[in-house]
Amino acid sequence: MFPVLSVIIPVYNTEKYLIKCLDSVINQTFKSMEVICVNDGSTDNSLDILKKYQRIDDRIRIINKENGGLSSARNIGIEHAQGSYITFVDSDDFIESNAYQDTLFYFDNPKVDLVYFSTQLVIEDNISRTQDQRYFEHKYTGLVDLSNDVIAKMDVCAWNKIYKLSILKKYDIRFPNGLWYEDNPFFWSYALVSDSAFFVNDKLYNYLIRTGSIMSQHNQQGKVYPKTLHELDSLLGFEYLLHFVFKWDLFEMFKPVLIDLFQQKIYESLHCLPKKDRMLALNKATEIVNIFNLKFYFPDNYYLNSLYNKKYHNIGKINHLFLTKKQRLFGIWDADKYYILCLLGIKIKIKK
Repeated sequence: MFPVLSVIIPVYNTEKYLIKCLDSVINQTFKSMEVICVNDGSTDNSLDILKKYQRIDDRIRIINKENGGLSSARNIGIEHAQGSYITFVDSDDFIESNAYQDTLFYFDNPKVDLVYFSTQLVIEDNISRTQDQRYFEHKYTGLVDLSNDVIAKMDVCAWNKIYKLSILKKYDIRFPNGLWYEDNPFFWSYALVSDSAFFVNDKLYNYLIRTGSIMSQHNQQGKVYPKTLHELDSLLGFEYLLHFVFKWDLFEMFKPVLIDLFQQKIYESLHCLPKKDRMLALNKATEIVNIFNLKFYFPDNYYLNSLYNKKYHNIGKINHLFLTKKQRLFGIWDADKYYILCLLGIKIKIKK
């Protein structure tokens, strides 16, 4: 018999936390599940711990692979999943014992395509993360249609939600390999093709915030821009999402939030890059505008027109990310076709 739920746990060098994670999963009050542990090339004792737990509980399946990052590990888990529903647990986190018993039955309502439960932050090393606490607060309760406004107010994390495997397979929804911030395009892709979500406000997932997380450990060199690591990944993830949107003819649905989300990803990448490399983000943004012909869909949008024509100096917020305070008072910015001379805050364009 196939299990009802597939729990996917990517594992990479988390021996310190893995036992607590596995205990929380196998001791769930809900029993009809498989636990797919994807060992992503761990070099510590994580694999030994997995093998020990596999001997204790035959619901655990171990998949070994070379290190390729969180996305590739989750994607392999999706490919091997046999349950009707699927969820993710990071190997340094843990869940409450009633997490699945108290949430899966909401799928009995055929309108429900996603169950979304709340998150408890577990802070290590006295890190202050007040902003994260606000981010994970639910804005809704119960059954809610997944409009753009609702989706935009949800956190994008993969692990505090339960999905229908049938939707993931029908639309070939996967995490973008090699990128950080991989949850963002995955979540948006799934939400855009779903009808409704059920919001459960109980804090059933315990998210550990630590300095040595799986994300900070994985430092695979960027394949597209070798001078950087993952500073452009917000933009690359947005590009990945747009490919999905156009593939499945979802543009009209996504259009109302496209510009705001695009701007957000541009500024995220700009803030991550050092000043000398920030032009990479702007050039990538222009490339995205051209690849998807966004100027055609938004002919009067000043922001997109400035990106399309590479007139980056016309976007005021961007100027501040290239110039220091001293340069904004008196300095020169080498723009695409102009030199921008700043005199006491006044910008003068000089054609090259």
